[in-house]
Formats: sequence, structure tokens, C-alpha cells
Amino acid sequence: MFYYMEVGGFLMWILLAMSIISLGIILERVTFFIRNEKSHNKLFKSEIIMALAENNKDKAIELCRHEKNSIGISIKKFLLRCKNGKDFHHYEQLIKEIEIEEIGKLESRLHVLAIAGYIAPMIGLLGTVVGMIDAFTNLSKFGAGDPAIVADGISKALITTAAGLSIAIPSIVVYNLLNKKIESIEDEIDKIATSIIDIIRE
Repeated sequence: MFYYMEVGGFLMWILLAMSIISLGIILERVTFFIRNEKSHNKLFKSEIIMALAENNKDKAIELCRHEKNSIGISIKKFLLRCKNGKDFHHYEQLIKEIEIEEIGKLESRLHVLAIAGYIAPMIGLLGTVVGMIDAFTNLSKFGAGDPAIVADGISKALITTAAGLSIAIPSIVVYNLLNKKIESIEDEIDKIATSIIDIIRE
């Protein structure tokens, strides 16, 4: 480990710091999703609609309490805050405010993974350029007789590139997977809220 850090130069320490931060965020976000985003009940939407169609708001709220995820929490907050039959033109704005609040919790710190996924390969590429400059500088000074002369520079180039990619790949994968999950949650909240609003307005 220390050999690679020494050969890679100061850029490897930057990449090491980035890898620690990225790994910490990945573990924290994945743990958060596992704990707080339980499997969505496929019958939830139909059960909510049925309860509201029967004008049983309390039952609908109780159904939301059993839904241990952002969908259930958002719909529950919406049902608790909206006034049935009054100010109906504000319902869309209300659900959007609640949705932004809940989705914001899911998106927390994900932007750091996006930055790591973009910056880490660039730092690795910079290490590649610096390493190749050193290699060709040594080559111009001492000639090509001894391969060891340029070996250090090439090693630096390869190590920093590999390190940058090893940080970027998992960061981008997790970022995209979690973003996809968040998008599906947003879509489901919108669909359920739209159905609820249509029922309330009737």
C-alpha cells in the first residue's frame, strides 16, 4: 500500500482521501435506503384509493403508517395536511412541497458521489501525464539503454490511472442505482397523489 502511495506521488494521497469519502458515503446511503425504504406494497395505491372513495380518511392514513418508506410518509403527510373539499387548487403545490422535502433526504450527499465519479479519473489522468513527463524527461537525460530509467514514471502513470478508475466506477454505479430508485419513488408518489386529488375534488 505504502509502496503504491510513494510511487504514485502526492496525487495518490488525494485519491486516497476521495476513496475514503466515497466509500463512507456509499455505505451510509446504502444503509439508509435499506433501513428506510422497505419494499413497496403493490396494493398500496388501490387500497388508498378504495379507502378514500369510501370517505374513510383515517383508514387511508393508517395504511400509510404501515408503508415504511418515503411513499407512505409523503402520502400520509399530504392526507394529514390537506383539508378535504377546501382549497383544492393548492393540492398539487402541497404534494410537491412534501415530495421535495422527502426526496431531499434520499438525495443527501449523492452529489458527492457524482463529483467523485467525474473528478477521480481526471486526477488519475493528471497522474498519467505527470508520470509520462517524468519518464520522458529521464529518457532525454539518460537515454534508453536502461529500462529502469523510465520505469518509475510509467509506474506513476499506471498507478494513478488505476486508482482513479477504481474510485470512479463504484461511485458512478451506486450514484446511478440510487438515482434510479429515487426517480421510481417520485413517480409513485405523483401517481398516488394524482389519484387522491381526483377523488377529493369529486
